Amino acid sequence: MDLKDELVNIIKGQRLSAFFQPIFSTCKNNFLGYEALIRGPSDSPLHSPQALFDNALDFSLLSELELVCRRISIARFVELKLKGKLFLNISPMLFLQEDHPEGKTLSYLQDHQLKPEQVVIELSEKYPIDTPDVLRTALLHYKNLGFQIAVDDLGSGYAGLKLWSELKPDFVKIDRYFINQCHQDPVKREFIKSILNLGQTINAQVIAEGIETEQEFEQLEALGLRLYQGYLFARPEPFPISELPLIITHHGRSQHFPVHIEHQASSLLRQGHSLASDTKTKHVVDYLHKNPTIHSIPIIEGNKPVGMVLRDHILELFSTPYGRSLNERKAIKESMMPNPVIVESSTPLDEVAQLVTTEHDEKMLWHFIITEKGRYIGIGSIRDLLRQLTHQQLQHARYANPLTMLPGNVPIYRQVDELIKQKSAFNFAYFDLNNFKPFNDIYGYAKGDQIIQLLAAILQKHCLNNDFVGHIGGDDFVVIFQNEQWQTCCENIIKAFDEEIKSFYTLEHVNAGGIEAKSRTGELQFYPLLSLAIGVVEPNLNLCHSHHDVAELASDAKKQAKRFAHSAIFHCRRGGPSCCEHFDVLDQQVG
Repeated sequence: MDLKDELVNIIKGQRLSAFFQPIFSTCKNNFLGYEALIRGPSDSPLHSPQALFDNALDFSLLSELELVCRRISIARFVELKLKGKLFLNISPMLFLQEDHPEGKTLSYLQDHQLKPEQVVIELSEKYPIDTPDVLRTALLHYKNLGFQIAVDDLGSGYAGLKLWSELKPDFVKIDRYFINQCHQDPVKREFIKSILNLGQTINAQVIAEGIETEQEFEQLEALGLRLYQGYLFARPEPFPISELPLIITHHGRSQHFPVHIEHQASSLLRQGHSLASDTKTKHVVDYLHKNPTIHSIPIIEGNKPVGMVLRDHILELFSTPYGRSLNERKAIKESMMPNPVIVESSTPLDEVAQLVTTEHDEKMLWHFIITEKGRYIGIGSIRDLLRQLTHQQLQHARYANPLTMLPGNVPIYRQVDELIKQKSAFNFAYFDLNNFKPFNDIYGYAKGDQIIQLLAAILQKHCLNNDFVGHIGGDDFVVIFQNEQWQTCCENIIKAFDEEIKSFYTLEHVNAGGIEAKSRTGELQFYPLLSLAIGVVEPNLNLCHSHHDVAELASDAKKQAKRFAHSAIFHCRRGGPSCCEHFDVLDQQVG
């Protein structure tokens, strides 16, 4: 069978599978939607989408193939009950085919009770056309029907920026080429910045696709992107993930609970002597000779910074033959460095560090300029920046648990004290493992560390974004809940833990329901499989005055939860250290 016959059979038999890759928003910490991607039969030479659509174009079957793809993608999206918007790929070549039927996409949506507002039409630049007017007319037709529009693979094909400016799409996707290793390529970063600026101008949201490394993700976050798609988060799957990946959850939680305290450029502000741009170069040189400790002088026009004078550069200029006579009467703006690093006072320190090391990596500067709403207010020292960043890293290492990298005692105490100070209600949950010491004795400390890391991962997965997850030490964890779903979260944590813990035991121990190990007195004793004790308290903010009061309540609640031989939740309703006791036992045994 030749390829054309194979393609005809695939289309007629609808032998296509819809895969979905999620798109995430770190701004809202949720799913923006899913892009539908089509695969041919696994045993066919037309399995890959590239082979499918290239041959459909060659054999004039593109319209037939596209319609089947849309129908299958829409039906499967609804069947899987996926969150957010459905991104549908459409080839611009279709709009050149006069026999392409109209209204089919709308009818498919109606068949599955999906609204056009839930669908984004993705236009790819991979198949450029020479009649942009036809394309513009067709896409405006979709917009008028209520669909949103996305320009895909921006930068990979024809004049996409012209189309973008005229069509004003709702979303623009930056091609993988510009994302790849963007943390090491200043040219790619400048391109990404330009796209972001243009997007803000016409109210188009920018999506970075093809992200594969954490370094790329961190760089894009620093540049201001908030919508992401790529293998780092999830691959296209016929049954795609429906829960946020840990890297997104961790990022969201770190935004809510930053480890460091001073984290803006304003913390580095110094009052630096500045000069007007029309100051004669001779006066600048004289000033530098009189002040040997000055290495950088900001140059301003009005109250706006326009450049920087570097001691070494200007003195070297004057040391050359005829250097003084040629330059001393000129305005300093002709000899200054015209593109210094300029940052707003609210710029995060990690972003400042990226700017000073990438924008001018050919020559490390002594200082950078700090502004307030574009107005010059002072300078920052590179040395102070490095000292501050080093201090933050040491603080993180000092206050984070080295095994799980979760916040330790000091950040936990600070968070509790801050909530009490703000009179902000919360539930404090204390997590502890039952029978952990016997497990360590039989299976070893390395396996025990794996259990602790497992529990840390489960806590972060099942807690919400604004829940503070901390690691006191050993097998003791806390979660500070600020939502009404705390009980559901705890139940899900117990269920996940009880299901996964069995894989850490031998089959013999699983069948026996536990292990035999020596007790603290040296006698052999039977211990059930590891389980989870959760003590939960809801502090009365008028009775609890510090984290010490909350810790006392939580410790008592945890002890009550450990009385059970299985995983359990004990909810203590005693509001303060000296109150009468009230409690609910939520005796949970899940799994």
